[in-house]
Amino acid sequence: MNDDRRDGDAHEDAQPVDDDHSNDVHEDDVREHVPSDLARRRAARAGLDLETVRRDAPDQYRMLNAEEIVRVSPELAEAAAELVWELFEGRRIYRVPGEGTERLLAFPPLSEAELARFDDAAADLVARPSYEQALAFFRTVRDLRGTHRELMLPTPPEAWGGEAVLVGPFASREEAEGWPAGRLPPELVADPLPYRGRWFCDVFRGDEDLIFPGDASPS
Repeated sequence: MNDDRRDGDAHEDAQPVDDDHSNDVHEDDVREHVPSDLARRRAARAGLDLETVRRDAPDQYRMLNAEEIVRVSPELAEAAAELVWELFEGRRIYRVPGEGTERLLAFPPLSEAELARFDDAAADLVARPSYEQALAFFRTVRDLRGTHRELMLPTPPEAWGGEAVLVGPFASREEAEGWPAGRLPPELVADPLPYRGRWFCDVFRGDEDLIFPGDASPS
């Protein structure tokens, strides 16, 4: 699945995250904005004229142009949005629901420099005692479709439902290595992964993903 297909219809399910911070954005954020090629493709697939949307439905225009910041466990979505607002006052944040995982999008999209600042702040967030106790993790994953960020809680083994997620914790490496046997469909693979003195199984799609372990290790 390419990036266009994966992100192309995200705006249809996106919901704005309500917060007073968004009121700091002036309407010029739409009027003076230059739409991305991805937004133009999204609009074309939806049968929309982007300039008409800009004029008549500015928030829909923002959603069409919003781009992913991070994938989150639903329990961490508000904390992740607050982190973005603390760093970049006035950003519009949208939540896209999924099975066990949500995606946070931002308008205007974060630049590479801004994403680097977010990375540092997210790593600091999961180092806080309450997040550390919950085994929350942040990581950047590169695969054949590009780069994405994850701010997540591990999925307990008994709650795993076939998703590509970090599963655990397990009591030992041996238990983590043995857990996938007989459980994974052919398109999924799993690698044992240590984190905060515990062991986990990193489940991912072997037919699409090319994981670089140095990037994918949790912070």
